[in-house]
Amino acid sequence: MAGVALKREGKIERTTKETSISVHVLLNGCSNDTLVETGTPFVDKFYTLLAKEACMTLKIKCKGDLWVDDHHTAEDVSIAIGQCLTQALGNKAGLNRMWLSEATRETASVEVTMDLSNRPYFGHNLHETLGRQEYVDGDDEASDNSSLLSCEMLEHCLDSLVMNSRMTVHIVETEAKEEASVADVALCTAMAFGRALRVCSMVDQRRAGTTASSKGTLSV
Repeated sequence: MAGVALKREGKIERTTKETSISVHVLLNGCSNDTLVETGTPFVDKFYTLLAKEACMTLKIKCKGDLWVDDHHTAEDVSIAIGQCLTQALGNKAGLNRMWLSEATRETASVEVTMDLSNRPYFGHNLHETLGRQEYVDGDDEASDNSSLLSCEMLEHCLDSLVMNSRMTVHIVETEAKEEASVADVALCTAMAFGRALRVCSMVDQRRAGTTASSKGTLSV
């Protein structure tokens, strides 16, 4: 069965003037060996939590120009993870393909609808929450924010991840509360995204390796 024989693994190493990155994704039903080291603590926490909820192993090492800002590191890591997922999921034959997952954390609640469609699209309603402050995980008034992740870049991370994974993803903050911390909303998003990915990437034995599409293929 073609779907059962999927590689379920992706590796990328890339070096540019801004970043040096190594990413390894293994859809093996385990995240005990996950290690994310990007130099940006919240990016590490975000993707470590996502990997845990997705039941996958994720290994990332990145050295980027954080003395400039968080842009290149956050973006390039997200692009590389997305490209590794594309490798690991192959032609997606035999997979569940679609799912909706929810996550709640403290005062935040987020819902993620995912389709491994090969037609990338990212939509969300997080603009108001992300617009409350400059950094997801820090004090806007702090003198040194060089290792923090900006709210603008969190949105860009998600967009880069989705586009390079060739998914259709809708993220909805289902209870937009003024007292909800931006960090909690972000971590809820990681949890719900990971949970959706876990189910979408599962092999459905009943499909006998066929693609979950009336056309019989997910080619664009």
